[in-house]
Amino acid sequence: MAHLQRLTERLNLKEFQLRALLDITKAINNNEPKEELLQLYADFIHKELGIERLKYFEQDGGWHCVLSQGDEGPALEAGVEAYMRDHREIEFIGSGDEQGVGRFDIAIPVLHRGLPLALLLIGDVDDDEDRRMSPTVKHLNFLQTITNLIAVAMENKRMAKQELVQERNRRELELAAEMQQMLVPRNLPNDAWMEAAAWYQPHHQVGGDFYDVVQTGPAERVLCVADVSGKGMAAALLMSNFQATLRATLQRNAGPLDRLVRELNTNVMERARGERFITCFIGRVNLETGTMEYVNAGHNPPLLATPGGEVLELMDGAIALGMLEQLPFVQTGHATVRGGLLLCYTDGLVEQENAQGEDFGAGSVRQVLDMLSKAPPSAVNDALMTTFENHRGTQPYLDDLALLTCRFK
Repeated sequence: MAHLQRLTERLNLKEFQLRALLDITKAINNNEPKEELLQLYADFIHKELGIERLKYFEQDGGWHCVLSQGDEGPALEAGVEAYMRDHREIEFIGSGDEQGVGRFDIAIPVLHRGLPLALLLIGDVDDDEDRRMSPTVKHLNFLQTITNLIAVAMENKRMAKQELVQERNRRELELAAEMQQMLVPRNLPNDAWMEAAAWYQPHHQVGGDFYDVVQTGPAERVLCVADVSGKGMAAALLMSNFQATLRATLQRNAGPLDRLVRELNTNVMERARGERFITCFIGRVNLETGTMEYVNAGHNPPLLATPGGEVLELMDGAIALGMLEQLPFVQTGHATVRGGLLLCYTDGLVEQENAQGEDFGAGSVRQVLDMLSKAPPSAVNDALMTTFENHRGTQPYLDDLALLTCRFK
């Protein structure tokens, strides 16, 4: 009879274990919420196995207790982190430390691909002599199995959620890139007055560099190249706002260039609140007289190749926009552009390093311009970017990059 009774107990135990595994597996396959998985797990441990006290921790950028039963002691996150640095196997840990991990009897760590994923702490039932073997010890292997199953399932849920967020962010970034590409001017002037060509290469999918050519009169155009400090979405949004503000201001304000720049500074300060700034070059060209007035607000000096072979740096202007509420000074520069070639660029061009850590430098830009000062703007840009790419080699882009090259006839 004793043998039959033991056999019956074993069969009942196996039946219980199979039912528990089946229920948990069905819940996982049905993609039940994390809270329901944890409740199902707790019910098996507490109600079916009779374990009175437990805490379950998961690793998600730090250790967090996500399930607690029958324990009112102090928080254990710090102790769990210290414990998991040195322990990888099931252990009996009871040490009488009522303030820490030692107030529990057994620790069941869960590792995934060699990294700690979860930890189950169990406080055994009391040690009454009339009690049978502790359910914690009796079902230890089964506890480890379902704990691993639950931990990996919840990690997969977390990773799936993370992938969903990443996919949504990726799609949003793609849409932002598409919208920004729509804002980048495609049809630049090529007429009896001037010919223009541009190049734009964002560091990521979206960027904070910008160029534009705006017709503000029958024989007047405004050129602009700008660069927002920083990279990514925030820089792209600020630059989109700057472009819209520039165009709107040009349409309603034909006043002095320095006043335009001060208005733009106020707008950037209001939008960025001093956390970002914009360097820019703005030039207003009178195509009839072949002259240009300009303001360089902290930007890399554009290069103007004159018909006589001289190359001028256009530096007059102000500090970058958005650094101070009021610009301390704005100097308007003047240049004769008829018959000349104007090359404007952002710092992503000259600051790019090669494998030896050497930057491309303004000297390289000037060499290309010296050789091709009589060439069409598109040819100048192509030659400059070929030289740039040869210098960059296999190094990643360090920043956004924009070129605007104009030949005045």
